[in-house]
Parts: sequence; C-alpha cells; structure tokens
Amino acid sequence: MEITSNSRILICGKTRTGKTTLAKKVLFPQYTRRIFWDVKIENNDLLPNCSLCTTPAELQAALQHGKVSILYQPRSLDISDFDQVCEIVFNVGNFTLFIDEVATVCTPSIIAPWYNQILIRGASRGIGCINITQRPRACYNTILSEAEYFFIFRLQLETDVTKIKQVVPREHLENIYSMPYYCSLFIDTLNDEIRYLRPIRGV
Repeated sequence: MEITSNSRILICGKTRTGKTTLAKKVLFPQYTRRIFWDVKIENNDLLPNCSLCTTPAELQAALQHGKVSILYQPRSLDISDFDQVCEIVFNVGNFTLFIDEVATVCTPSIIAPWYNQILIRGASRGIGCINITQRPRACYNTILSEAEYFFIFRLQLETDVTKIKQVVPREHLENIYSMPYYCSLFIDTLNDEIRYLRPIRGV
C-alpha cells in the first residue's frame, strides 16, 4: 500500500493484536524521515537504524546534526515533554511522527497544543502522524476526525467500538470483537476503500 509521508493514521486494537508490529515492520520502513515516540521503552529493536533521544534538547541536537531516523524514549512522562517534541517536529517539518501509546499523551477532552497543531495543520508542513492506541475511547476526537487511514485490529469493549463507529460504517465492525489476532480492517477514507488485511507478524 502507498501512503504519503504526511498522512494521518490511526492504528487501534487490544493489546498483542499486532498494532506495533504493523507500525514497525510495515509502515516505519516506508519513511526516511521518522521519529518513533516510545513511551513504553519497548522498541529498542529499532535502534540499529535509529538514533536514540530521551529529551527535547537531545532531539533538537540530533535534528541539527542531520539525523532523520530517531527513537525517542522520554526521560520524563510529563505531558510538556511530549508537547515540546511535537513543537520541534512542527517547526522542522517533513517528518513522520509515530506515537505509541496515544492514551499516555491525551484524553477524550484534553490534547497537547502542539500535538493538535500537527493533526490539523501538519500535513501542509509535510508532517505525518501515526497514532497507535489500545483504547480508541481514550482518544481526543481530532485524532479520529483528521485520520485519512485506519487500521483496526480486534477490540473487546463496546465503548471502544462505539468510538470507531463515529468514522467507520458500523456494518464493517460487526466482527471486530472476534477478528483473528494480527488481522486488521483497513480503511482508506481518501479512496473510499475498506478491506481486511491478512495477518501481520513480526520477522
């Protein structure tokens, strides 16, 4: 599949269904200018091809030195740290920002200001945003409303499915509770395409 580097994407599903595998094995290699926000500190397998940053200052320095593939593992869990990262990305432009796990940086009613700017204005600055979450219910509405592409893995809670129904025709979500692990429902809102994807597993 061809997805432009300034697209907004939502990847959602319960834990261990294949979300991060899709992000790292399928999407991440497609981009040459990329930053992976790794708040869970679980993606060190990206390090052979990435520079490691842990603070906004380190990220700023890495970008000034021409680094274009970065694994960001925040030293601080304060939301202001994430917002500073978003501000840096917004000002630099032409990067794709992967955010794993979205629920750690927003709520249904609160979103970091620069994260919001990336979602609503980033595309015009060449900025893509790939949002990964176990709980769509916990996402700020702009994350869903601005997404051009969705990868929906198995969900268990009705509240999460109800949230997705705001942007995906409900008839396509009837089997989302029993969808096999590592399979996903792919929605391309630009081309009105909806299809099931075969299992995606790590290599």
